[in-house]
Amino acid sequence: MRLHGMRKPSNNMWGLCIRAPINPNDMAKKRFNNYLKYATFKKELEAGNILPDSVSYIKEIRAIYTHGEYYGNGCISSVNAGTGEVSAELLPNVFHVFGEVSVLNVTFGKGFPGIANEYMFQFSSGVTPTVLNLPEGVKWIGSSVVRANRTYQVSILNNIAVMGGAL
Repeated sequence: MRLHGMRKPSNNMWGLCIRAPINPNDMAKKRFNNYLKYATFKKELEAGNILPDSVSYIKEIRAIYTHGEYYGNGCISSVNAGTGEVSAELLPNVFHVFGEVSVLNVTFGKGFPGIANEYMFQFSSGVTPTVLNLPEGVKWIGSSVVRANRTYQVSILNNIAVMGGAL
């Protein structure tokens, strides 16, 4: 006998609704996205998994990406960027901290529209001075010579670099 308005009991013992697993491909192209790491965001963007008109927030760099442009909030965040022989694309308005590097090859990521885009980084030179390679066209204020056993900070704004080192 079935009473009016009563449903047949579920087949699982807790009475929960069981759904099929979520396909990651169905989730990839959403209108709003949140990413903790820039590397994860960039991988998804390059794979075509981000809609052109979607809005993506990237926590690591505190920026929003939409319609092919980055929009920052004016804050400078810091990221640890590696040691050894390193090639890195620097993000604007993010302070990149490298450990002891023997070779540091730097390129610049796309800047944010309508604001000053500063590329900043720190690295340590070991017993042998670090070989520092910057994009063509960067001009130096002062010396660009890297000495052994020092920690350096470099700031580049409008393709003009300034560097200071400390023991």
